[in-house]
Amino acid sequence: MGKSFASIALVLLSGALIVATPVSANPSPPPGTTRTAPWNSETTDLEADSRIVYGQLPNGLRYAIRRNQRPDNQVLVRLVFEFGSAAEADDEQGLAHFIEHMAFNGSTNVPEGEMVRILERLGLSFGADTNASTGFVRTQYKLDLPKADPALIERALFLMRETASEVSFNPGAVDRERGVVIAEMRDRENFGFQRNRAASELLYPDSYFSTRYPIGKLDVLQNASAEKMQALYRKWYVPDRARLVIVGPVDPVEIEREIIRKFSDWKGSGAALGEIDRCSFDNSRPAKAAFFSHPEVGEAINIEQIVADRKRPDTFERALMDMKMGMAAAIVSDRISRKSRNEDIPLLNSGLSFAAGFCDQHARIGMTISGKDGSWNTVLPIVEQMVRQAVIYGFSAQEVAEQVKRYDAAFENAVKSEATTQSGVFANELTNLDEDIVTSAEYRQRLWRQLRPFLTPTAVSEEFAKWYGQLDRPRIFLSSKQPNAATPEVILAAFAESRSKPVAAPSERAALEWSYTDFGARGEVAKDERIEDLGIRTVRFANGVRLNLKQTGFEKDRVRWTLRIDGGKLSIPLADQHLGMFMDGAFAAGGLGKYDIDDLRAVLAGSTASAGFASGPTFFGGGGSVVSKDLERQMQLLAAFVTDPGYREAAVRLFRRPLPEFYARLDATPGSALSIGQARIMNGDDPRFTLPPLEKLMSADFEKLKSVIGGQLQSGAIEIGLVGDIDEARAIETVARTFGALPARSNQPFNLGDAKASQFSGKYGTHTLYHRGEANQLSWRRVWTTNDDSDFREEQTMSLLADIARIRLIDELREGLGATYGAGAASEMSDVYPGRGTFSISTSGDPKDLEKIEAAVDKVVSELLAGPVDGDLFERARKPTLESYTDWKRRNATWIDIVDEAQSAPERLQRFRISEDQYRSITPQQVWEAAKRYLDPAKSYTFRVLPKPKATAD
Repeated sequence: MGKSFASIALVLLSGALIVATPVSANPSPPPGTTRTAPWNSETTDLEADSRIVYGQLPNGLRYAIRRNQRPDNQVLVRLVFEFGSAAEADDEQGLAHFIEHMAFNGSTNVPEGEMVRILERLGLSFGADTNASTGFVRTQYKLDLPKADPALIERALFLMRETASEVSFNPGAVDRERGVVIAEMRDRENFGFQRNRAASELLYPDSYFSTRYPIGKLDVLQNASAEKMQALYRKWYVPDRARLVIVGPVDPVEIEREIIRKFSDWKGSGAALGEIDRCSFDNSRPAKAAFFSHPEVGEAINIEQIVADRKRPDTFERALMDMKMGMAAAIVSDRISRKSRNEDIPLLNSGLSFAAGFCDQHARIGMTISGKDGSWNTVLPIVEQMVRQAVIYGFSAQEVAEQVKRYDAAFENAVKSEATTQSGVFANELTNLDEDIVTSAEYRQRLWRQLRPFLTPTAVSEEFAKWYGQLDRPRIFLSSKQPNAATPEVILAAFAESRSKPVAAPSERAALEWSYTDFGARGEVAKDERIEDLGIRTVRFANGVRLNLKQTGFEKDRVRWTLRIDGGKLSIPLADQHLGMFMDGAFAAGGLGKYDIDDLRAVLAGSTASAGFASGPTFFGGGGSVVSKDLERQMQLLAAFVTDPGYREAAVRLFRRPLPEFYARLDATPGSALSIGQARIMNGDDPRFTLPPLEKLMSADFEKLKSVIGGQLQSGAIEIGLVGDIDEARAIETVARTFGALPARSNQPFNLGDAKASQFSGKYGTHTLYHRGEANQLSWRRVWTTNDDSDFREEQTMSLLADIARIRLIDELREGLGATYGAGAASEMSDVYPGRGTFSISTSGDPKDLEKIEAAVDKVVSELLAGPVDGDLFERARKPTLESYTDWKRRNATWIDIVDEAQSAPERLQRFRISEDQYRSITPQQVWEAAKRYLDPAKSYTFRVLPKPKATAD
């Protein structure tokens, strides 16, 4: 299969290369297995990552083991079967996915319903750490183990072994799970799914892409017998179609021994099952168009042509081609972005799609375009002509040089950070491998340096023209909410007319240099202290700016940062709260005084500094991460946004452009209708918690925004947090020359007065809302008001109550009734608004099951109010959180949340210190008391989101 080049790193940064490194670099394998060459090494001339141990059992099971220390304790286990919906017969459609569900519903050595409970007792949370998925050609099972305990790894491999050949397919269990699988189908098959299916029928006719969707067909799911499923399972779940991936702080030889113990007795069918991902298309097929209409669908166009190609193994040749096409796509995207920002056109989004080696004998070339409702025949020629402009005139030296800078930085940064790359990156890479190989960051950088001399403007231009010059007989798929927007003939005519028009050469762009380096005299440090037990250094500059730092080695060559300027949305008058939303969407897009946003991105090419600047309830600023060498540029960039924001009209125009379509679809799905309706009913017209009227947002502009935030940007108290691979002295110097050099800032918190006061409406009872989605879809939620988070023990207790409720809801609604695909519970206790908090239970389903769903929820809530839960349920609910504490303090993401307000909110540091011990001390009795305190059946809001009756559909 081919690959998209949409991401900056392409195949190379996602992992793709091999050979040469001898497998003897790793210790000898134990008896009972054989070390093998890296996967797909026989088709490549690239160099594989020698740190991965590859092997195979005599029965054909292949495995890959990579030792990795981040997180320090987590071990990721993946079992992958080369079997998916593409292999299904007509009367089997959906059964590969159904089998995946049954793997959690009983096996030879695990009774029905016990597998999930076993995993929860081991500290895995169902859904987050325990999951599975089925695609066209692959089914995978994943377990994310919270620690590298040999006993825990043994249990995980035992459960994977049960999945491999011991699933029981008890008829009763099949029937109980049938409702869950059908519920998943119901949740997914909305108008977006219907659009994609119709597009696939045009673009990929008679292939598994259009005829074998993994979700399957309803009649098959409703009627398939346990015997039929088991027969399919026996046929395809065989060791020579399976791969086992294990990543984490493990001893590969010990893991191999456990694999041998668990999987060596697994017998295969002996059948030569062959490949299942074959597909073929007519490269000379004529142009064709199709139109799809739905009241809630967005206006979008897919243009695609399939042309002749060949198999593209992971080689130097393909890497070079992918690089050229990746650069070309990025340049075209930049050009379209500039036009979209600078001109009043109805374009909302666009992108190029390309995959060489598609189905081993084709290539896909095309583009996707979305626009405002009714704009398709305006935006289509805009994008088509800009793509054709690139085909004819190519790319400039400046444009290619900008891309080279980005790639230089990306490969260099990848090498520096690889030692602390998270295990999930490596596990996903190995799990989803098609025909590529896995390489090291160091090798990818070496390869990049070999490729770079070949990436000239001429070479990039010619490669792009070679492929996109063939885009003359495309398939064009248009979707629109307007039922009479077009016919296939009109669509094809519009494309032909666009292609008949000449295009001019693009304008040249000058190279830019970074200008924001001088913010005044270096700021002097007025105070410098250290919080010894937490390793946090706190600095205050003479101008009042506060800086908090913590040096760690958890992410090599990475620094996480936060900027908080006192004020935020609550400093904006109540009547102008919509300006906070406007700021989030437009402020950074306005660029700086010296650069518009496109020039800013160009001048930052090769840097990881990002132009993120928005608003929180009590602060302006933001957060992100950079490589260590880019910290200075990041601080300069943020200081520039404070002192010289661009406030360009183009950003206002771009912010307003999609709003009418966004508002028109607020009730397009049950979920969005629930979110909007709940906020309105529980908060009345309070603009802090509800979506503002469309006309208010459409009237927002920078003059109004400046009038309400300008003072805070100029003088509000500033606090900066830095965590990661930093040199403290250098970081302090960097801040001294940027924020420390600014005029004096306030030392007093912004006086919010009554801005934090809030209250819920008290409109308890049942509220029926309506959505315009599918007639068989329901969203449902029950909400209780609680308290703020000032009592930390109570906050932890309510969080544990939510975990308990979630497990029981899954037991009742998913496993017991088969009435829904998912259910959840959540406790949210505000750290901003006094007395404000909620506890909620949410689920989805079919409206015909409403009574059954509500009865099940009532049952669970009654149990929670009746008395303390039993010990097993209590432990299963709290174990994942307890296990998460193992690595909690070894993550920069944890520390930045502590460091960011270390000076302005020092009382929250104590929460960090006591968090684990306090959580461990919570008892079932205390959880029960919390439930009784807040879950009053008479004081709850129930939201039923039902399909809008046809009589009121308009």
